[in-house]
Amino acid sequence: MGQRDMTLLYNLRFWSLTLLRVFLGGLFTYHGALRLLVPANLAGSISYFTQVGIPFAQSSTYLFGIVEVVAGMLLLVGIFTRWSAFVVMLEMIYIFFQVHLKNGFLVGNNGYEFVLLLVFALLFVLVNGPGHLALEKMFKEE
Repeated sequence: MGQRDMTLLYNLRFWSLTLLRVFLGGLFTYHGALRLLVPANLAGSISYFTQVGIPFAQSSTYLFGIVEVVAGMLLLVGIFTRWSAFVVMLEMIYIFFQVHLKNGFLVGNNGYEFVLLLVFALLFVLVNGPGHLALEKMFKEE
């Protein structure tokens, strides 16, 4: 591979990080907002959290929703990217063990397939940073 090919691969690596970060940010913002802003979803989340044994279901619903909206928006624009990915990843790891692990792998059985994918995608962003297009890059000293 020539130098030009290596430069292209390097650039694609960081643009793919940007796309992954923006997708994850949008996903978590959307789900957190649905949980908090749609009354039927809020009540349904509280009921579901109670059913699956998450302690303090009402408070946990609000906490999870706020974490998803705030961390999701931060991921979306690329500010505090690693911290945001870490916090949401902790939430997903908790949900993995508390809710999905006992149901097996397949997401159709409320298993951990999708949650595990999110954990590893968040870990990837945590380790590699925000990618090329991120607001936090504007604030870094060169």
